[in-house]
Amino acid sequence: MSLKTLRLPLTAALPQVEPTEVPEGKLLARASSGDRGAFTELVRRHQGRVRSLLLRLCSDRSLADDLAQEVFLRAFRGLVGFEGRASFGTWVYRIAYNVFLNHRARSRELWSLPEDYETRAAAPEDAMSAGRADLRRDLKGAIEALDDRYRAVVVLYYVHEVSYPEIAEILDLPLGTVKTHLHRAKRLLRRAMSGNPIPADPADPAEDAEDEA
Repeated sequence: MSLKTLRLPLTAALPQVEPTEVPEGKLLARASSGDRGAFTELVRRHQGRVRSLLLRLCSDRSLADDLAQEVFLRAFRGLVGFEGRASFGTWVYRIAYNVFLNHRARSRELWSLPEDYETRAAAPEDAMSAGRADLRRDLKGAIEALDDRYRAVVVLYYVHEVSYPEIAEILDLPLGTVKTHLHRAKRLLRRAMSGNPIPADPADPAEDAEDEA
């Protein structure tokens, strides 16, 4: 099967391939053998989360769609080597993260929050609305000022609600390192929201120990 024929309409609803819910393990086995229908069903099940993650990382809907296409093409190519040590969804998440990093390295774009971050889940208009909007803008700026390693964990954990073990798998980090990065990121955000600049080298064990005391 030519990979050029694999392009799928990620922004449109895909047709239901399976008449019943087939276990993911069986779909993986069939897709690894070249069953296009089985792989299309895998894409249907996971495209929403993958595209959502990419959108939160790049804040560009068109770019997120393009990167998602690349993610699933890479997944298709890599099915033969997929060992099943992690779930298919976590494996695809990791591919998505690497695809984004590759794009970022090529384009030198900065990490950012979702394009609708400042208006998403906004409170009703009242006397406090202007203050809340300012707070959201300040928080957005503080997150964007974080070092990439901390920003990645913040975006995945707080914005996309990914668990610690999944983040560790996606970022290829030990679980303890993920927790340390998140702890430091929260300390840095508190510092920034208090009007203090984020230091150039935020990984200060002494400050971590002081926060944990």
